[in-house]
Amino acid sequence: MNIKKSLNVAIALLLPFTLHAADMENGKELSRTCALCHGKFMQGVAGDIYPRLAGLPSGYTENELQRLKDGRRKAHLPMLITSMVDTMSAADMEDVSVYLEHMTIPTAHVRAIPRPTYGNSAAGKNIYLEEECDGCHKKDGSGKAKKGIPPLKGQHTDYMLKQFEDFKNIARIHDGEDEKDDSSFVDMNPDILRDLVAYISTFDD
Repeated sequence: MNIKKSLNVAIALLLPFTLHAADMENGKELSRTCALCHGKFMQGVAGDIYPRLAGLPSGYTENELQRLKDGRRKAHLPMLITSMVDTMSAADMEDVSVYLEHMTIPTAHVRAIPRPTYGNSAAGKNIYLEEECDGCHKKDGSGKAKKGIPPLKGQHTDYMLKQFEDFKNIARIHDGEDEKDDSSFVDMNPDILRDLVAYISTFDD
C-alpha cells in the first residue's frame, strides 16, 4: 500500500468521529435545564426521583434520553417539560450526554449520601456476588464507562431502590435491550432489593 493510499484510509477511518464530535458548548447550554432538578453540578437530589448525572457514561445517558423521548421509559412530567427532551435531536442528546460525562462535582459541593436505614448489607453482598452484578458494574460498583455501564457507587440510594423496583416490575428495562425479557430482578422480594441497596451504599465509604 503506497503512502497516498494509506493516508486516504486513515482519513476515512477518522472522518466519522470528526463529523460526529460532540459540541460541548451546546451540551453545556442544554444541561442548564437539567440543573433545575438535578442540581447545579448534576449531583442529584436525595430521594427517589432526581439521580446524580455528573460522570455517568455518555453512552448510557444518551440511550436513556432516547428511551424517555420515545416513551419506552417513564418519567415524571416535570422532568419531561423542563428538560425539553421531546425536542432534542440525536445530536443534542449526544452533546449533553458527553458534557455530563465530563462534569465533576467540586468537593465543597459533594453531599454525602446517607446510608439507607433499611436492609442488611452483609446479605446484600452475597446477592451482589451471586447475581453476578460485579460482572458488569465491577466489584466496587464503578461500572464500565467504555461499555456504557453506569456506576452504582455515588448514586442516591432511594433512587436506586426505586429503579430496582421498576426492574422487578418490568416498568423499566434493566439490561439495555428493547425486549422486556430480562428477569434478573423478577424473583427478588422487597427485602432482597433493600439488602442489595444497603450493600451498594457501602461502596461510598
